[in-house]
Amino acid sequence: MALKFLFLAVMAVLSVGCTHVGVDHERGDKKSSLLKPAIDVNKQAAIKAVPQTVETTPLDESLLFSLLGGELAGQRGEVELAAAFYVDAAERSRDPQVALRAAQIALYTKDLPVASSMVDILVEGDNPTLDMRRLALTVYLKAANIDKSIQQALLLVEKSEVPQRSALLAVGSLVSRHINDEVAIAVMAALVARYSNEAGVYLAQSQVYAERGDFSAAEDSVTQAIQLDPDWQTPYAQLAQVFEKQSKTEGSLGVLQVASKRFGTVQLITAYGQLLAKEGRYQEAKQQLLLALNKTPSHAEARFSLALVYLKLNKPAQAQDALEVLYTAGAYKAKAAFYLGQISYQQAAYEEALAWFAKVGQAPGFIDAQANIAMIHAKMGELTMAQSVLQRLRNNAPKLAARFYLLEVELLLEAGQNKQAFGLMTQAINEYPTDLALRYARSIAATEIGELEGAENDLLFILAQDPNNVNALNALGYTLASKTFRFKEARQYLTQALSLMPEDSAIIDSMGWLNYREGQYEEALALLQKAYKKSPQGEIAAHLGETLWMLGRQEEAKRIWQDGLKNDPNDRYLNEVLKRLK
Repeated sequence: MALKFLFLAVMAVLSVGCTHVGVDHERGDKKSSLLKPAIDVNKQAAIKAVPQTVETTPLDESLLFSLLGGELAGQRGEVELAAAFYVDAAERSRDPQVALRAAQIALYTKDLPVASSMVDILVEGDNPTLDMRRLALTVYLKAANIDKSIQQALLLVEKSEVPQRSALLAVGSLVSRHINDEVAIAVMAALVARYSNEAGVYLAQSQVYAERGDFSAAEDSVTQAIQLDPDWQTPYAQLAQVFEKQSKTEGSLGVLQVASKRFGTVQLITAYGQLLAKEGRYQEAKQQLLLALNKTPSHAEARFSLALVYLKLNKPAQAQDALEVLYTAGAYKAKAAFYLGQISYQQAAYEEALAWFAKVGQAPGFIDAQANIAMIHAKMGELTMAQSVLQRLRNNAPKLAARFYLLEVELLLEAGQNKQAFGLMTQAINEYPTDLALRYARSIAATEIGELEGAENDLLFILAQDPNNVNALNALGYTLASKTFRFKEARQYLTQALSLMPEDSAIIDSMGWLNYREGQYEEALALLQKAYKKSPQGEIAAHLGETLWMLGRQEEAKRIWQDGLKNDPNDRYLNEVLKRLK
């Protein structure tokens, strides 16, 4: 009686189908009838059904017991027991299919010694498949077995049905994903020694080095690939990436510029344009991306990158056109919807923005889209609706709950609901007592409702954990300067903040206001003029104007206030000053 008949018998006893079931590794949407209760469907190593094509040794009672035991243990979810039974059956039968099953389960349970012994059976059989050899290489790499890893890597390339270069790149990709540097580098060295005249092996080696952060070695390897085959474009893209990883931006730009002109492919031109954009060279980036689209109008990546460049160039209409093309074509659909929502939001087209953000769905960017929806509802005067959205986000994404608390408190403060903001922050801090951002937000809310002692305590808590927290230093210094007469303490905090960020406009403004409060108007004027030049915000305009007013320069003060209103018409502090000094 052959083993294939055993499997038929087992399936009959267990009343499950015995047809071979493959697993979609991208979707994981097919379930094996074997071990269904035991393993999640995405755990591919443990859910592949045993094929029915096994024909090996005659059956004996002990082998039958092991196979039945493995099946039954798997059905009960006892994975380790199932593995033990399958290992016993594989060792008794030396059957590759049983060994394959045992190896997959052992790999799933991270039992590398057992997985190694099982793949030994796989590769010692007659004509092991390439899939078996790939599994064997994976196990040997994980087990840090250099000799066996090298052997299987060489055999995979040798016996591959695809062109040699493609096989080398595929093996290199497999090797690069494993964490043991010594083994990975040794395997690639063996491949280089065997295929020293093939550019593909050096590109694969470069990718392995780059994955491990050895960019100098990666650069040497990919340069060798280019020297061996200067007409192959792929290594140029790799060299550009390696340069960029080393912060050799000019080198990366130079490679892509030369390669894009030489080969003229849309991929290289797009990559060049994207790097130019990353470096802030938006006009040049736009030219390259338009060139790419001229070659291939349907190239979605180039069009999406162009849309982002248009946004950087403050050309929302052109960005909108590009994004609408992408959305209609079904390419970058969620991202296109998100940025179309952003454009509408910035144009105060709130209903349109809400519709676009809703179309992001559950794709990456969903959280940001929902946060924007909350802010839009607040802008529309629908604060309760905004809060409802944020509360739902806190429930659905607990790891980001602190972020949504912060956003809600910001909306409450903007709406003038300072007490509610303070109460919400207290609730949040009770849940996340060590979160410094929440402490900072509560200090701001506390200041707004006159709870100065609470604000000071929160800021001191932050500084106890992070003595160089610039925001806390500035906030505490400014609060003491503007709300108390503890000027000496205020100066200590602000001096420390300035030493850390000497060109920050907010800190310069705080120090200027401290000088004003101490009656040192000329010193205050110099600092506040510097702060206003850097950032013409409403509150800084208010401080500068008040200082000019005290120096008898009332007309200058009025001009500053009017300019401040143009830049920041809703600034509460500035409007209060204007009412007071009319």
